[in-house]
Amino acid sequence: MAQIKVLITGATGYVGGAVLSALLSSSNPLIHRLSITTPVRKEEQASALREKGVNAVIFRDLDDFEFLAAAASENDIVIHTASGFHLGSAVSLVAGLGARKKQTGSKVHYIHTSGTWNLESPRLDHDEMDEEFSDKTNICEHINSLESQKSCPQRTTLLEVVAQSDRKGVKSYCLMPPDIYGLSAGPFNQQPLYLGDLIKGSLESGRPEYVGNGRGGVGHVHITDLAALYELLLGRILKGEDVPSGRKGLIFTETLYHNWMDVSKLIGDIGTVHGCWSQEMAKPVSISAEEAAQKWASWDVDSVRTSFCLRNRTRPDVALELGWKPEKTEADWLESVKKVFSIVQGGE
Repeated sequence: MAQIKVLITGATGYVGGAVLSALLSSSNPLIHRLSITTPVRKEEQASALREKGVNAVIFRDLDDFEFLAAAASENDIVIHTASGFHLGSAVSLVAGLGARKKQTGSKVHYIHTSGTWNLESPRLDHDEMDEEFSDKTNICEHINSLESQKSCPQRTTLLEVVAQSDRKGVKSYCLMPPDIYGLSAGPFNQQPLYLGDLIKGSLESGRPEYVGNGRGGVGHVHITDLAALYELLLGRILKGEDVPSGRKGLIFTETLYHNWMDVSKLIGDIGTVHGCWSQEMAKPVSISAEEAAQKWASWDVDSVRTSFCLRNRTRPDVALELGWKPEKTEADWLESVKKVFSIVQGGE
């Protein structure tokens, strides 16, 4: 039997590095026998990965659509972690897999990394209602309805991936994680970014802050648990076991939930312990989405509202039925916030 080939994008990133590490250390003999290729931008990254037995190849960037399509056409499975917002790269990878299927007649699979921002409603403000979604329901239809009212890059990409995969005979699976926390086991980018700006802004202001009324919230998943789900999904694919795909293959990964008021209170408590402010100044204050966008250089008003005003909860029913067993708890989440605080305070 020919060796099965897997292409992993984003292996030098936070999620991709964790996924690659999980696969390289997997006890599953089917995964252990895989040929893994990953495109990287720098020779030093390629050298480090080659030492781990990975076929690392140099490419320009995600806009190199011809390269991505050609690379995908040489593999049986693609795991795309580099970006859920980049439409061209995702479509090119699916096209490459479609070409491989047409040429060889063998089954091909595409695992896409997206997120719960896809559930953003057209009217996103501080009066947003709490909603809970299960991936056992017709989530794709709901996301399609939202996209028809307001286009969002991540959502546009997800829907096009599902449509193009269906047309080309590619089995697609789209993981939709909420906020991801914890240290990645990847060799390069190991730190989560999303909490950093909130903590940095609070330190610069001399007290913790939250956006709007603070009731906006989001689920979270530890990077190790998320990587384990990729490993589980890949293992089931390799065994030929049934895995929901296409329009039914949108998979949530939430394990716990927090709202931003509680996070800001936690930041206040941590800052007090670190001597950053007095107990009186540890009480969080509200700032507007516009103020947050001005403070945080990498954010705009829309992304602030999406991150801090959404109030969606997602149940990973599909993942749990597939056998996913996340291990991290609320205590791990709290420790992660403390760790990120120390990193930001220390300027790392």
